[in-house]
Amino acid sequence: MSATGLEQSFDPTGSEHRRDPHPLFHRMRERAPVYRHASPAAGHASWYLTRYADVQRALHDPDLGRQLDRLPDELAAFHRRWQNDPLAMVRRNMFNLDPPDHTRLRRLMAPAFGPRTVAALERRVHQVVGELADGMAAAGDGVDLIEALALPLPILVVAELVGFPIDDRARLRGWSDDMLRSRDVALVRRAGIGFVAYVNEKLDERRAHPGADLLSRLVRSTEISHAELVSSVFQLLLAGDETTVNLIGNGVLELLRHPDQLERLRARPRLIDSAVEEVLRFNGPVGHSRPLYALTDLGIGESVIPRGDIVIPVLLAANRDPAVFHQPDVFDIGRTPNRHLGFGHGIHFCLGAALARLQARAAIGALVRRFPGLALAVDPAGLEWTPDLFLHGVRRLPLLLGKGASR
Repeated sequence: MSATGLEQSFDPTGSEHRRDPHPLFHRMRERAPVYRHASPAAGHASWYLTRYADVQRALHDPDLGRQLDRLPDELAAFHRRWQNDPLAMVRRNMFNLDPPDHTRLRRLMAPAFGPRTVAALERRVHQVVGELADGMAAAGDGVDLIEALALPLPILVVAELVGFPIDDRARLRGWSDDMLRSRDVALVRRAGIGFVAYVNEKLDERRAHPGADLLSRLVRSTEISHAELVSSVFQLLLAGDETTVNLIGNGVLELLRHPDQLERLRARPRLIDSAVEEVLRFNGPVGHSRPLYALTDLGIGESVIPRGDIVIPVLLAANRDPAVFHQPDVFDIGRTPNRHLGFGHGIHFCLGAALARLQARAAIGALVRRFPGLALAVDPAGLEWTPDLFLHGVRRLPLLLGKGASR
């Protein structure tokens, strides 16, 4: 049965679901797991996938692509008419490309996020976390976790990896916040123009005086265009850091919402690895993958998705599918196995997953260890979440640190 007749029953884009989208996804999975949602604002319909098997399949199906230019001209033109992307200037990165361009760019970027590089960064990550935690302790009892730790940590770490001066972190954070967390199109566009000008300036510096950083290596490559280079820096530095921000924020929030699991982690610190994996499953930092285009008429479940339609695999829904996860709505930091899709699947599996995991383990582990009186300073029902489902995290997380902080 097609979901077309039910398309007015659910609205996965509704702001009322941002705080807790999971009840909606449970209903969709049960009643319309391949669901056609017509959005007048977008001018087209999108198909939402909420079953684990369908999401996993979509993420590696070659008949679903990310590049409009792989569609016939008339279908591509239809989608472009409805797009007003203020960040189009930085979209030519592997996040938005299909093979062979995606394969080429991922091969160029991969060494910067390989096991050796991440292992070498571990000491620095723990050092930065310690310094930020010191700042939290010095600030007094009340502190916003996002502002004090979750936002600055990935910017500092990835900026060093790419090769940007630490003194520029405030500007980088400002652009990141405006480009990825604002709904003001004019503000987003201005931030994008400022960021691109900054990257161009740094690229010119590296061409004149190359170093040992990632930016210098990419500048020397003949396999990447200038537009791809700028767009890839955007993906690594700004778009990539948002995943880590949300992972840390969501992780601390869920531990405080589940005090039995927080005490379990304090008693058994070695559970930090599986705790981070459970956060990725239970309330991960990315709601759904980038929209995919059906490159041919495609059968998924009992529905046929026409060529040119948009498909949206919902990671949050897949990760609570009872067909795969026992008691999916239970937050269990010792869960095993845990085959979540929090970082995606297939060729677009998050390149920076290992680095994001490292930062989350370091940050959450330090907070649990150093602040035994850690508590929420506000009712979690009143927290503000990111404005759309793609990036899933709290904008602020006010905390009470309590007494008895330790090193």
